[in-house]
Amino acid sequence: MGFKFLKSFKIVILTAFAMALLMLASCGSNAPAVENTEVKNVAEATEKKTRKVVDMKGVEVEIPEQVNTFVESWFAHNAVDVMLRNAEGMLVTCCDEPTYQWMYKVCDNMSKAKFAKFSDSMNLEEIISLNPDVVFGSNEKYREMFTNVGIPFVNCMFTNYDEMKKSIRLTAEVFGGAAIDKADKYISYLDSKLAEVKAVTDTVPEDKRTTIVHGSSVYKMGVDGRNTIINDWIGYSGGVNAAANDIDGNLQTMTMEQLLLWDPDVIITGDTEDEVAQIMADEAWKNLKAVKNNRVYANPKGIFAWDRYGVEEALQFQWCSQKLYPELFKDFDIKAELKNFYKDFLNYDLTDSDAEKILRHQNP
Repeated sequence: MGFKFLKSFKIVILTAFAMALLMLASCGSNAPAVENTEVKNVAEATEKKTRKVVDMKGVEVEIPEQVNTFVESWFAHNAVDVMLRNAEGMLVTCCDEPTYQWMYKVCDNMSKAKFAKFSDSMNLEEIISLNPDVVFGSNEKYREMFTNVGIPFVNCMFTNYDEMKKSIRLTAEVFGGAAIDKADKYISYLDSKLAEVKAVTDTVPEDKRTTIVHGSSVYKMGVDGRNTIINDWIGYSGGVNAAANDIDGNLQTMTMEQLLLWDPDVIITGDTEDEVAQIMADEAWKNLKAVKNNRVYANPKGIFAWDRYGVEEALQFQWCSQKLYPELFKDFDIKAELKNFYKDFLNYDLTDSDAEKILRHQNP
């Protein structure tokens, strides 16, 4: 009887032990599975969180709730990225270092991005592999190209100062965080300087206003007409775009006959001082008023060309108005203004030598 009891007791104990092991094994196998599922669900929910912005073409674009990485396909907008976010998170840029030396000098993050030449037929494999949150651009041909591979495209293009402010606010909205405050600060600065300069240039009678021809390379017959931000800053500077009646848009081609007919008071080229010397030495140009009066200038260029859609557009009309009407702006120090601008908006301290090089369209 004692043996049977012990045997039965042993069986009960072994059975209970086996059941306990089974339960432990069951708990051990199921607990992580439940936990992993929960983590996965949270991750998926986070990934799916999005918001919508309306870009400069009026298109509603769905973007991630938090934009950490981006691709830049518009040259001028790189300067906005540098100002608003120090280009942090930029994966690919259309701006190469040899061409945009000040941009790379001022912003270390530019060197972390890959350089790519953009076109509507480019191979997107590398960009797709980087999985950017958004692509910024100005070319509508890129919209379908990027959205077809699941990457939101935000068009930031503008053609005047009012649109520029909207574009910068849009970019700040995409970035979020501190970018919004920086955009507000910049727009406040831009508005105040536009009003300040215009208050002075408005005193110049219409029939006494200085006429200007401006182009990316005037000597190579490049010119900018109406419906451009160039036309906008010429107006704020108190000038008259001599090409506006005949030329529409950016980077257009003029003829020598047109230039002689316009006979501008001032020529501003987007090229270097070497081009200024070419214009001044060319016999075919010697009868132009701008040449005879030694009023041919190379446009300043910093992180981007001041005259073309970058954030230094806020300095362009200040520089230009003094060139047109030195007697009205004799107390204005463009070099000091430039140094303050870089410190306040680009977090960079320029030396006097740096500032002089930028004003003379020279590389670092």
